[in-house]
Amino acid sequence: MSPEERKQMWQERIDACRSSGVPSVKAWCKQNQVGVQSMYSWMKRLDTEPTHVAYPLTQWVAIDSSNSIEETSTLTVKVGDVSIEIKEGFNHALFNEVLQVLQSHVK
Repeated sequence: MSPEERKQMWQERIDACRSSGVPSVKAWCKQNQVGVQSMYSWMKRLDTEPTHVAYPLTQWVAIDSSNSIEETSTLTVKVGDVSIEIKEGFNHALFNEVLQVLQSHVK
């Protein structure tokens, strides 16, 4: 396997892990028989952040729930100056990716 093919294979694994909805990189690796240390190494090498790892956030995310969450199907999440309106049935993997991008830009 060429270095470029190996890089592509790992990028596909990282993408699959990030979009899987599995709560942690470790759990995804176990389910897919991928070495955890190798996964973290490639994430770092490809300059990506592990999305499903519980790590401390640099700031709190504000949630505006004017009405009780059970009473409404809309939720507003604020990260820095950005607000995101979430409706019932939203795509969890996409939301996690958007939050990660926003958090990486908020200092």
